[in-house]
Amino acid sequence: MIEFRWLGVAGFELEWNGSILLVDPFLTRPPAYKLLFGRTRPDGALLRKHIPRADHILISHSHYDHLLDAAEIASYTGARVYGSAHTCRIVEACGLPPGQIQQVRAGELLVLCPGTPLTISALPQPSKAAFEVTVVPGEHATVAFFGPRELPADLRYPLRLRDFMLDEDFGFLIRAGETSILSWHHWRPGPAPRAEVLVIGADIHPRDLPELLDQIQPRLLIPSHWDNFLRPLSKPIRPFFRPPSPTHPLPGRYDPWKLKRWVARVRPGVEVYVPHLFERIDLQ
Repeated sequence: MIEFRWLGVAGFELEWNGSILLVDPFLTRPPAYKLLFGRTRPDGALLRKHIPRADHILISHSHYDHLLDAAEIASYTGARVYGSAHTCRIVEACGLPPGQIQQVRAGELLVLCPGTPLTISALPQPSKAAFEVTVVPGEHATVAFFGPRELPADLRYPLRLRDFMLDEDFGFLIRAGETSILSWHHWRPGPAPRAEVLVIGADIHPRDLPELLDQIQPRLLIPSHWDNFLRPLSKPIRPFFRPPSPTHPLPGRYDPWKLKRWVARVRPGVEVYVPHLFERIDLQ
């Protein structure tokens, strides 16, 4: 059994053979005033309640809504964090020791065994216990004030919003046994690898979707990163306003159900499932 659990925003958890892999876990959701005018800390009690253990944490990019909670989760679970140079520097500034941090690059293959992480370029023998992760190149859509730039020289915990600056953006092709899951982080429609399960932001433009689905050929699509991450988890989740970008120049709200209806029209063989927060789904 391979269990998928949506953690809100772009975050999700995979559990397989007793090993837990997290991608972009973010539960703290600090309010806008704290992000704009102060420093913010992860909500340790909330994280421990919903994510009691983890073995590996993959970070697609170093924006705060993907990275803020990673160092805290790793500190109490012992998990290792994998990400870009900015990601590594930020989690180290948050107090995570270097032994729990690993920089990755597009094209690398990670074999993630419980307690024995390893980066290699080719698999010697398939492992029944390991997640096999290919780091896929990505590209973040242009967002004003949050584009690629250098990190501040004075990184000091707790961090400010402007400390979470972007450098690289990655997707991840994750294999657990015979099942493949693609976490896609690219605003363009490919090139993309094939995968059975596609996890993608609901902001993808409908005109790009058929081309992307034809490349990936998934049987299941799970939309993510559509909820308002300025609302605390104590309140019901709501769709968020999307910022202007090359794919969406006009204001509006993310709509995963509209995405589901669109896929049903253009590629009816692909099932779309809009998950509930913390719901466990058997991907097999």
